[in-house]
Amino acid sequence: MMPVDGVIVLDKPSGITSFKAVERVRRVFRGRKCGHAGTLDPIATGVLPVCVGRATKIAGYLAALEKEYDVFFRFGIETDTGDSTGKQISATPGKVAEEDAVRASVAGLVGEWEQVPPAYSAIKVAGTRAYELARKGKHVELAARKVKVYEGEVLSWSKEGFRVFLRCSKGFYVRALCRDLGSVLGVSMTVSGLRRLRNGPFRIEDAIALADIVAAGKRGEANGYLVPIENALAGFPRREIPTEAAAAVRQGRSPAPWLEGRGEGKEEGVVLLCSGKEGPIALVERVTSGTWRILRGI
Repeated sequence: MMPVDGVIVLDKPSGITSFKAVERVRRVFRGRKCGHAGTLDPIATGVLPVCVGRATKIAGYLAALEKEYDVFFRFGIETDTGDSTGKQISATPGKVAEEDAVRASVAGLVGEWEQVPPAYSAIKVAGTRAYELARKGKHVELAARKVKVYEGEVLSWSKEGFRVFLRCSKGFYVRALCRDLGSVLGVSMTVSGLRRLRNGPFRIEDAIALADIVAAGKRGEANGYLVPIENALAGFPRREIPTEAAAAVRQGRSPAPWLEGRGEGKEEGVVLLCSGKEGPIALVERVTSGTWRILRGI
């Protein structure tokens, strides 16, 4: 039997949490260990990579990759969550931000800057999720984090709101952007539509609807939708190592003897080690010349 390891590129539907979506996928794979690579809010739809089996070991690396969004900001109200599921905390009925001001503000997002995450987020504060504290009415103060916007483009504007395409780094909160843009533009706003178009190598065109993967599971065809681990990590430099090296690395020994002085020269960043039919072995990183660190066995 083929191993049940890989990534399901799920098109998450609106109205459910990422956790619930993963639970549905886990049932499809009969309890096989599963986890997602990058949370999507209940209101959001789109690309949610669900790692299955051994692929759960690389979820953090996939979650750290850049992402693309199609988002609609609606004028008129601001909510405590930053999206249309929250409670109204301010309103500017009939007031809109002029199109030129919106386009200038969105264009100005490109670059690296510090963003304060929303109170309703999964960030832990003294061991408790921020959203749990916020739901209890407790004040939540989160530290600003560095984020980066690679592209920002206004796709459309009307008196109801505006639609934006964003390409951004990990840790970027669209709901926090809504709060900050509303403050700059002097208009209460909320996120009323959010779709993730890409997470790293995974694009919405390649995603499968939750109902379709469930149906495929009932037909015994769900394995055919698994993206192999090495394909999911295609953006990382890759090095082939012999069988004896793979065994050594699995035992925690340094891969340096098989990497130094071979191949294309000095790699920077994280490198994927593979070994013939065994496939992916580990993610490693060069520390100094002649010294490599195993980041994650696969």
